[in-house]
Amino acid sequence: MEINKSEQYVVFKPLGASFDDTVAAAVEKNIAVMYSSEGKINFILNLLKVDSISPGAITLLNKVQRICKNESGLLVLISTNNDVIDFISGATEDFLLILPSEEEAIDAVYMNELENDFKDEQDEEFGSEESDY
Repeated sequence: MEINKSEQYVVFKPLGASFDDTVAAAVEKNIAVMYSSEGKINFILNLLKVDSISPGAITLLNKVQRICKNESGLLVLISTNNDVIDFISGATEDFLLILPSEEEAIDAVYMNELENDFKDEQDEEFGSEESDY
């Protein structure tokens, strides 16, 4: 598996055609370390070479999605394989963002960061997170 880290996000790229339990366990271990020790909250999974996904991988996606959501981070999957996209969409608990290219996934992370910054500024400006709008 290939892992590319930047300040804003981490890209995981399984090199085989199967995103099986072994690959999922490796991704989970890396995410756990990066989240707890480095505070990473944006993860991109490049699944362009993947054509099968195990139940363990779906469990991992659900787990990572919950973490990202709680931390205002983003989990983005990259795939153009309709069978993979349909399987993930049908098997996961929440909506997962699936885009066709790594560039679009990176853009989505930056847009999410900007939205969070804007939201933080608004909260400070209006004095609280509770709003009556």
